[in-house]
Amino acid sequence: MKRGYVVFIAAMLYLPSPATSSAADILRWVDERGVVHYTDNLHNIPEKFKANATRTKMPDTPRSQEASKPVAFDKASVPFQKRGTVVIVPATLNEKAAVKFVVDTGASYTMISQATAKELEIDLEKKLPAIPFQTANGIIQAPLVNLSSIDVGGLQVKDLTAAVYDVFPDPGISGLLGLNFLSNFRMDIDTQNGVLHLEKK
Repeated sequence: MKRGYVVFIAAMLYLPSPATSSAADILRWVDERGVVHYTDNLHNIPEKFKANATRTKMPDTPRSQEASKPVAFDKASVPFQKRGTVVIVPATLNEKAAVKFVVDTGASYTMISQATAKELEIDLEKKLPAIPFQTANGIIQAPLVNLSSIDVGGLQVKDLTAAVYDVFPDPGISGLLGLNFLSNFRMDIDTQNGVLHLEKK
């Protein structure tokens, strides 16, 4: 991934939303083999490694609307691809479009590319609410759209807001999976086995 795109992900601006918000703690720990793990649940860390776990407080982030509850299964283990430090997972949008998302716990909003919006038959020509985002090249206005659902490994969130912007030059990456999806779940990234574990809160 080009450096400019890394800067974009790290520098996203959070703006408050009328939706409910929540703060997320991400815990990082290293096992005896030197494998790095991430989780938001202290109970997922073996007792002998808890003392060395480090905690990072994420900013308050918009969650899906009150009616937007994860449904189907309570937990899922989703194999992911890794490109450098980037974790990529498969997802399904609006129960019809198969996509690949970069998991980004630093992004307040989920983001989709313009091509993905077109595939979902979202009309970007009409007047849409927009939100400013800081990119490597300055601040841009990204239109906000409503997705009827996002499904990852059988875990689904309905009626979720996404911003539309081409974050990545790779057309195989449809965007970012942000905290307004991820904050609905307890998350554990198993870097050794290449699996993202999600459990409904």
